[in-house]
Amino acid sequence: MATVLLIQLVTAGVAIILGKCLLDFFQIHVASPLRNVRGPPSTSWLRGHMGQLFHPQGWDFHLKELASYGTVVRLRGFLGEDVLYVTDPGALRSILMDHGDTFDEPPMIIERNKLLWGNGLLSSTGAIHRRQRRVLNAVFSPARLRDILPTFYSVVHRTEDSMTQLLHFGSVELDMLVWMSRTSLELIGQAGVGVSFDTLAETSPPNPYMVAAKQLIPLSFPLQGFMRLIPHLVKIGSPEFRGFLAGIAPHANIRKLKEIIYFLYETNSSVFRGRVKDLGRDDRSAEASDIISALIQERQNSPDADKLSDEELIAQMGTLIFAGHDTTSVALCRTLHVLALNLEQQERLREELLRAPRSAHGDEDLSYNQLSALPYLDAVCKETLRLYSPVTQLHRVPRQDAIVPLSRPVCGVNKTQIDRLTVKAGTLVVVGAASVNRDPEIWGSDADQWIPERWLRPLPASVADASLPGVYANQMTFMGGGRSCIGFKFAEAEMKVVLSILLSRFKFEPADEAIVWNMYNFATPSVRVAGPPSMPLKVTLLG
Repeated sequence: MATVLLIQLVTAGVAIILGKCLLDFFQIHVASPLRNVRGPPSTSWLRGHMGQLFHPQGWDFHLKELASYGTVVRLRGFLGEDVLYVTDPGALRSILMDHGDTFDEPPMIIERNKLLWGNGLLSSTGAIHRRQRRVLNAVFSPARLRDILPTFYSVVHRTEDSMTQLLHFGSVELDMLVWMSRTSLELIGQAGVGVSFDTLAETSPPNPYMVAAKQLIPLSFPLQGFMRLIPHLVKIGSPEFRGFLAGIAPHANIRKLKEIIYFLYETNSSVFRGRVKDLGRDDRSAEASDIISALIQERQNSPDADKLSDEELIAQMGTLIFAGHDTTSVALCRTLHVLALNLEQQERLREELLRAPRSAHGDEDLSYNQLSALPYLDAVCKETLRLYSPVTQLHRVPRQDAIVPLSRPVCGVNKTQIDRLTVKAGTLVVVGAASVNRDPEIWGSDADQWIPERWLRPLPASVADASLPGVYANQMTFMGGGRSCIGFKFAEAEMKVVLSILLSRFKFEPADEAIVWNMYNFATPSVRVAGPPSMPLKVTLLG
């Protein structure tokens, strides 16, 4: 009976989606305001360009083919619906900042995030999102980072010790994705939510939470078509009823996702209750510098309008762990990989780290100000994040029709100049972060090359003139506007601490197998196209 009901509900949902798509199909081809925007021919009447846009090796499609059409490109989605690909700086400012309330995350992403993590920063919109962001801004301040830095060092030294034990007999090939994943999870665990997920010992068994969390995106990725049903399915019955339906779903990934979501929620809830209990004690030993503890403590003195509920704080825990784990680990892997391929720059960075002035107390670890004052370390981080953005594309959907101006007019299909676009409500807009970070009109003719030295001299005037809305270093890696990455300074500090410790102790060189980077939700390394995530490097202990 339950299976029959589920099939009926899914069938109804599919019918709704197909009906909407057919309506959109006629509207698109008869009266689409984007019909004069150039773009590549579609390869599939059903999926349009979606197979290319989300292909594991879609680098050339994003960085070369689409760039050849200009800074705004018309693509096709399911059943021919309009998709607008944008790298124009003026359009990005309009979409992410001027009309930030109009252009929001696609409803299917918002509802998916609610299912995965609850009502946190990644799944809220409008006034609720602004309130949560306003509260969270306070705990990502530079002052808070200075308090957290000793925690960073404590975690990374454990990684250093374990790697040292493996290297007593000379050079060893290590999967640095494993080590960076474990390290970044422990960093966000300790500094973000005040718990330890991993001892970082060589023989430590995988933490169940980490194993579960790392399955969320791989399990969700094959369900792109199903995700279009989510905004409709979440309106059916109670959460308990929907959980029951997910448990008997015909797709194994859905059933597994349900188990993982419930496990992660129960774990987050248990940790949260423990933190509240600890912080409620009278003795000051319960105080902690982690982000969730700070939010719990500050809630007591916040005005009622800014208070986050228990459910919202639990949702922030899952959000912090997800957003602060994978992105940082792949950014660190990319930095180590590119340094392994460029040994001269690796040695230059190592020399800067080893010669950096320490405090008068003889501390080996650099303070926040000392790390920030190292020009080549800063240059390596900025250049790697520019050229190799972990998040290659971001999606927005206007809630109502909007006019988007272009700072660089493009030639239309009818050979006329287009200096503004009308974007209809519901149109998928793709922000090409990786593409705009490599735009030669902004960064110069060497924009597609990794040159950290560019940050040691004045940048071209075109960088400032572009006025990109990004929150970090004139680039779109951490996006911009009201939904930009709130923890970008946190991530940058993590990267600098990890690099300062590991490069002072180890030398990194390419392993025998070449590394391939796959364009998933986050750029992910493997030893073959679409292979299991892995990044082996030859690691040598320095004397």
